[in-house]
Amino acid sequence: MSTDAKNIWQWGYLLNNSSEIFQLPGDVSNKIAAGEVVERPVNVVKELVENAVDASAEKITVEIAEGGLSLIKVQDDGKGIVPDDIEKSIDRFATSKISDINDVYELSSFGFRGEALAAISSVCDFSLISKRKEYDCLELKSSFGGPPVVKPAAGTEGTVVTVKNLFGNLPARRKFLKSPNAEQREIVKFIRHFMLTNYHLSLRLIVDEMEYLFFPKNESMIDRAVKIFKEKKLVHLTNKYENLNIEAVISTPEVQKFRRDNIVLSVNGRVVKDNMLTQSVIQAYKRLIPEGKFPLAAIRLNISPSDMDVNVHPAKLFVKFLNSGEIFSFVYDSILEKLESLTPDNYGADNYENLKKTSETKIKSFQYSYNPEEQVSVTDFLTAADSSAGADESVEMEEVYGYDFRITGQLFNTVIICEFDDFFYMIDQHIAHERILYEKYKAESHVDTASVVLSEPLVVDLDEDEREILINNKNVLCDFGFDFESFGGETVKFNKLPSEILNKDVVSEIKNILEETSRLSKRGLKDSSLVVMSCKSAIKAGEKLSGYEMSHLVNELLKTKNPFTCPHGRPIIVKQSKEELFKNFHR
Repeated sequence: MSTDAKNIWQWGYLLNNSSEIFQLPGDVSNKIAAGEVVERPVNVVKELVENAVDASAEKITVEIAEGGLSLIKVQDDGKGIVPDDIEKSIDRFATSKISDINDVYELSSFGFRGEALAAISSVCDFSLISKRKEYDCLELKSSFGGPPVVKPAAGTEGTVVTVKNLFGNLPARRKFLKSPNAEQREIVKFIRHFMLTNYHLSLRLIVDEMEYLFFPKNESMIDRAVKIFKEKKLVHLTNKYENLNIEAVISTPEVQKFRRDNIVLSVNGRVVKDNMLTQSVIQAYKRLIPEGKFPLAAIRLNISPSDMDVNVHPAKLFVKFLNSGEIFSFVYDSILEKLESLTPDNYGADNYENLKKTSETKIKSFQYSYNPEEQVSVTDFLTAADSSAGADESVEMEEVYGYDFRITGQLFNTVIICEFDDFFYMIDQHIAHERILYEKYKAESHVDTASVVLSEPLVVDLDEDEREILINNKNVLCDFGFDFESFGGETVKFNKLPSEILNKDVVSEIKNILEETSRLSKRGLKDSSLVVMSCKSAIKAGEKLSGYEMSHLVNELLKTKNPFTCPHGRPIIVKQSKEELFKNFHR
């Protein structure tokens, strides 16, 4: 009996039977399974690339069109499939990786459940061409889970899987997908992360018939990381403890990102998401980079398969560890040990600190505890009197100047010290000026910033996310003093730049501005540009100021609506009493 005839008979039987529980037809259950394994085009790419690696492929080509919605094609040079197994390859629960449940806990492969090809073939026009050495080449075709058709084909050793019109039979599923560009970005992100930790492989990505990425075979992990992260301030580390092995590339502390998704994790080559491992990386950088900033890291962890369970998520994105605390400590200690071994030559003398003093017992510093709901007024700043007034409560200039506060000097050419009565106040000159400029810019209808037309345009390679930020915020960035145009591929040509960044590492400054603009754009494009402009135009830490400049800066700060936090939310003023200070001297 054919599959269609069987389904018709089954549904006819159900209509004439009082039973309420029945077996779903195969095409329905396959589509439900596809919803677990294949949510988006990136899941298809992930499963097919991992299948290629399981087949001992060393060279892989991935081709997509329209973000994978119209075409996904994955070709490999692996061992191929023997002719007798071609038709079985799209049967659900058909696998060559395991034979019983105990094999799940001794896996050395990516795949094992036998669901991927069955799920994929049920939601697309599917084609598989494969040739095993010394065997004939065959092609299998199946349309949206229909009966497979197998016929002879021409091909080289390996496998080619072609997926067309993904979710064409499930319009309800397709409408939940994002735009083709967004789906493409997810595919590119996965490939970069996968190739970062599987650096022995070669992969070529073709997007809309043009080569988009190419990773040659057998690059070193740090060379691959430099290419993918587009950052040179990286160090390589390896470590071993009993059955745990780690190889990683991490950034030096001067590299600070606003998002943690630049921390890439893999376990036995499988790219995973794991909050515990992510936190082990972040905690190793504690006190070396500011809170809310994150490093770049690619972590390749190798662990005995018996010490973990990968069968905890349909798409195998998460793993469960037997000894999670031990693994956390191993990753944390490995990274911290490498960071503590760094010298100024490793990552720049300007940012070098004595990393040996990072332990809790060796840090002796005054830390300001800031609570936005307990802000004090400008009057309290000068009088040290208790007050319930809010920080944005306005104070007339005459009142401010009526107090006899004294500027006693500048600490480390960064912090202005003020004294009044029995208290002293430390004011960060950069973020104080940032607050002044932000409120000034916000009050003006139009802001003109100084810019310079370049006699020779600056050509910069930007990744896809950076180019998208640039395009989406073009009007804002032009107000900031930029003028740019696409130069093909990943390249952007800048014809004009803000004068404030010309005496610095220009490419780094451009990337920082784009990153901050993206992070702050939730406030609205105009406001985010004002925050970025005020930050880049403000007096910098390390600039020596005269007595007049310090006095003028403090008085301008006290005119603002909120002199206590910068536009990013960081505290500007730290207050300490004479009594607290004298306690340190046992007075």
